[in-house]
Amino acid sequence: MNMVLNLSADAPVNCPDAFREAWNQPAPAMRRQAVVEGSRLASTCMAYELQGQIDQLNEVISATNDACRLGSEQAELRQDGELRDLKASLRYD
Repeated sequence: MNMVLNLSADAPVNCPDAFREAWNQPAPAMRRQAVVEGSRLASTCMAYELQGQIDQLNEVISATNDACRLGSEQAELRQDGELRDLKASLRYD
């Protein structure tokens, strides 16, 4: 069965890939297929497996959110630095 869960918001552009990579890492329990698309997470599992799947999904989603947040912060800092450098190098009369 495909179980579709609604996320609180659309996933940022790079986060579905980060989720997929994290979800595909070896885990202590068997993981079924799960994919993030927009504001939905589709998980392929049997109905009786859903709670165990949700528990694992919550862990991976939390870790993915942390990684995406960190990546966004680093990109923002890098962009701020680039803008500062650009401002310092501009010459006008």
